[in-house]
Amino acid sequence: MSPANALPIINIAPFLNQNPSDAALRASTASALHKACVEYGFFYLDISTYVDPAVPAHLAELGQAFFRLPQEEKDLIALKNEDGARGAASLIVWLVLKENVTNGKADNHEGIDLYKPVENPDKTRPLWGENQWPALPGFKPRYEEWIEKMKALGIIVMEAMAQGLGMTEEEWLGLRAQVDDSFWVMRIIGYPPLPNDDDGFSCGAHK
Repeated sequence: MSPANALPIINIAPFLNQNPSDAALRASTASALHKACVEYGFFYLDISTYVDPAVPAHLAELGQAFFRLPQEEKDLIALKNEDGARGAASLIVWLVLKENVTNGKADNHEGIDLYKPVENPDKTRPLWGENQWPALPGFKPRYEEWIEKMKALGIIVMEAMAQGLGMTEEEWLGLRAQVDDSFWVMRIIGYPPLPNDDDGFSCGAHK
């Protein structure tokens, strides 16, 4: 049980299978998730039975390896090489230091943005570019595997939320049919140390 001043931790394990004997556990998890959403609006998700901890650790290592590359190598997948903007496009972009701005001050971080692929990419169209991947061995396949796993996890969490809301099986299946191929976005971020005389942010507050 989480302390009173901490966000709830929801263990999603009961929803990783449809074993009838786990129905009571799924109902309890759905209830806890619903309560967390109503009372806090946020929660931590315990996915220790869903993901091998070594996988995100390896992804972090790959991201760090990219951010350690010389600038000219990172610039090979620069934003300017594709559609020049992000959103619903199928594009992975390299955000250079201070390219992001918060409250008029440049954020001091670097990033690679990954978005859902689009049909017939055309970099001359806004938000309709093509994927750009670092040339690091294993980078693309490892991140693609992770994205698919997180997409599946999103459906699992939505099912638990639907149950917590008291939706019928028919209502849930109708909702799922609308989100099975939904838009997604992922960002890999590097935060270099801020210079002592820097009055900006590594990453500004989000609203």
